[in-house]
Amino acid sequence: MSSKYIHPDNLKESFTCPHCGTLSLMHYSVIEYPYPGYKPILDAKDMKRGTGWVQIAICHNCKQKTIWIDNIYIYPDIVAETPNNDMPESVKQLYNEAALIYNKSPRAACALLRLAIDRLCDELGETDGDLNNKIGALVEKGLPKLVQQALDVVRVIGNKAVHPGQIAFDVDDKDTAVCLMHLLNIIVERMISEPKEIGVLFQSLPDSAKKSILKRDGDKT
Repeated sequence: MSSKYIHPDNLKESFTCPHCGTLSLMHYSVIEYPYPGYKPILDAKDMKRGTGWVQIAICHNCKQKTIWIDNIYIYPDIVAETPNNDMPESVKQLYNEAALIYNKSPRAACALLRLAIDRLCDELGETDGDLNNKIGALVEKGLPKLVQQALDVVRVIGNKAVHPGQIAFDVDDKDTAVCLMHLLNIIVERMISEPKEIGVLFQSLPDSAKKSILKRDGDKT
């Protein structure tokens, strides 16, 4: 996954290009209407917010265009950072769906991400009770405190996003959806990727060394 994701913003000199996924410098131009006029912009600080402008950012890396009209993002559809390769398929499907729609419907994306974290707990062996109980059970099994906090962030914010009869304005934004996707990747990295990598390293040790370690740790096999 990308180590640095910056959401496309028509007042930033650089952001993560939605075409090539590179954190890249952007070259700007604007078209004014209803009195058409084309103006190259060298610096994002010269951009103007408001109506009457088509704003175009051209990626320095891939030369593709990102477009806003009247300060509303238009093109292309944004997909946030890619899911961790070790993310379970049932979780990844929800993650990818949220990543495709978060720019248009952040609250729907938050709802999907809450379901994704619930499924991730199932994949980690906790299938009984609500999400809060599942997280508690994982903590009892030695879940690191930081990962627990990340799980709770996804649970609480996601739950608020789908609470019936309420409009959660404090979470109804793209930045929150991006944060939740990033947290899911962190959780998968800590709970799945890192243990797998350590397991591979351990298996590469000589058999004599592995037997000595297992004996030290009380393994009688």
